[in-house]
Amino acid sequence: MKKKLWFFIGFILLGIIIALTLSQLPPNWFTPDILVNLSSILTLISFSVRSILALRLLAIGAQLTFIPYCLLQSPPLWIPVLWNLLFMGVNVVNVIILLLERRPVKLKPEEEKLYNLAFKSLSRREFLKVLTWGEWKEGKPEEILLDRGEVSTSVMILCSGEAVAILEEKELLTIPEGKLIGISSQFTGDPLPLTIKLKVPSRYICWSVKPFRKFLETQPEIRTKFQSIVSRDLAQTVQSLPKMFS
Repeated sequence: MKKKLWFFIGFILLGIIIALTLSQLPPNWFTPDILVNLSSILTLISFSVRSILALRLLAIGAQLTFIPYCLLQSPPLWIPVLWNLLFMGVNVVNVIILLLERRPVKLKPEEEKLYNLAFKSLSRREFLKVLTWGEWKEGKPEEILLDRGEVSTSVMILCSGEAVAILEEKELLTIPEGKLIGISSQFTGDPLPLTIKLKVPSRYICWSVKPFRKFLETQPEIRTKFQSIVSRDLAQTVQSLPKMFS
């Protein structure tokens, strides 16, 4: 509340200073050239900022000051006015998109759990994008997720519950929550050497590989981070191999 009050007071003081400054200027101080100079200064500043949001806001300011300059000419310069209106419209739309993307991301409880289990290297917004390509499913005990001898066409991860890897009716490995299922078959292209089925009632998310790969091709940053997640998961699987066959 105090910050808002000080901001309001500062805004009023700034207005008073501007009004006093303008009152000291000669009667015919304003010329259209001031507008084009101001527009050029704002454009120059926009070239020096790193923030895309700041750049677009400065560009909008530059266009807002350049358009009146064109309208004050005799005759008015309508072609530059129309072009700058178009440029300003594009920048306004992109500013709205940037502001929407900066809104805090709220995850549902199960999404928050899955994020903490396996996807913390992604931002929450990136994680939500990944989730939109998956399908949440409820699994029953003894349900087979992947059968021995088939090449996996999907990748799964348990959010709750437990699965087991089975070879010749012998349980070799327990697959806990947060562990990617079917990813090794995708990397090698070989049939699965094990059957993977659920041990208890479980909830998991499943991605169909082909459309998910196409999505990752359009999102290079997410693709790089997801590859890191997969590499870490595979490394953990390799470390567990001696335990499987001991």
